[in-house]
Amino acid sequence: MKILFVQGGSRWKYDAEGALYTDSNFSEAVWERYRALGELTVLLRREDRIYPPREAAARFNRCSGSRMTCLALPDLYRPAWRLLHPGYRRRARRIIAREVRKADRVIVRSPGNFYTNTALACCRRYRRPCLVEVTGFAWEGSWYHSPGGKVLAPWRELRCRALIGRVPWAVYVTGRALQQRYPTRGKALGCSDVALSPLDQTVLTARLEKIRAGQETLVLGTAGFLDVAYKGQRWVIEALALLRRRGNTRFRYQLAGSGSGEALLAYARKLGVADQVELLGSLPRDQMESWYDGLDIYVHPSFSEGLCRSIVEAMSRAVPVACTRVGGNPELASPACLFDRKDATGIAEILEALADPDTRAAEARRSFAAARAFDSQALDRARKEFYQAFLHDDQENPCPD
Repeated sequence: MKILFVQGGSRWKYDAEGALYTDSNFSEAVWERYRALGELTVLLRREDRIYPPREAAARFNRCSGSRMTCLALPDLYRPAWRLLHPGYRRRARRIIAREVRKADRVIVRSPGNFYTNTALACCRRYRRPCLVEVTGFAWEGSWYHSPGGKVLAPWRELRCRALIGRVPWAVYVTGRALQQRYPTRGKALGCSDVALSPLDQTVLTARLEKIRAGQETLVLGTAGFLDVAYKGQRWVIEALALLRRRGNTRFRYQLAGSGSGEALLAYARKLGVADQVELLGSLPRDQMESWYDGLDIYVHPSFSEGLCRSIVEAMSRAVPVACTRVGGNPELASPACLFDRKDATGIAEILEALADPDTRAAEARRSFAAARAFDSQALDRARKEFYQAFLHDDQENPCPD
């Protein structure tokens, strides 16, 4: 069976030797989920930049291309003028339509952009069975992205609700939040796409021993794009400045993610806390566990989330978590460790509370216990059963208008 996978957020990245990479959303383990379904073709947009091999290997996930066909779409969003260029749009539509016609089943991830909406329209036109993976909120993703995004947010939100409402199959990465915002009349599954290593009790034991040993400096960490304002790292930097004015300089803040991070570092200099901020850049997936193990607190200040993969990954390493009260985050973190968007004062108060070893130990236990709900075997079993039902569905109207 021929399976087409379409997603418009991530990009294929190439190095000077022609090797293929993606961002941290995809790994060989993730691709294997889709390869197991049939003859897989993947459509992602292509990043224009060609990376030096060493830089690409250090920053991104290598894609072997084994047992899958990797096709590149023109990038309509970088530079932004391409989105309005009829030639680029026609080329992208032509490729998507061609691949939808060739497919037996179509999986569309993260609806709400030109690529995914076009794929769904083609599924209806050519009567191809489709499944949508719902990973985030359209309004927030647009509103906090840019001034132009604020103009498009209402349309994208309504469009996303309409599209998801009529798809026959939908997989949500949250337990409740996305389902409540974007209900579907079709069959639905709530199943996180987090790929965790098997949980090991020694991780929690080591964490508690580290807390009991005590340390003067506490390391905070955030994983997210460094040059995207709605990821919210500047508000953690503001919290550090607020704590410094109170005489508390024991926190160090590590930022992992793609992008230069120059604006964040400049802001840290302006507030006088640059000596407490460290930009790490992108970390390959195989280095993330050791990075989480080196943290004392994971902070996720993003303005919008579906179900945040990095929060779950941090919890699986028994890291206490503080995060914004958005999307699926309240399904993960302790109520006492939730703060509002752009709330530097709230972040500072939570950090001061978590500086207490007993509080931090309690949150470490809670994190590790909560991560058990994301046991890979149970999630993989539920996901496999749902996708197999989709593959064998022979309904007459596979993607209704």
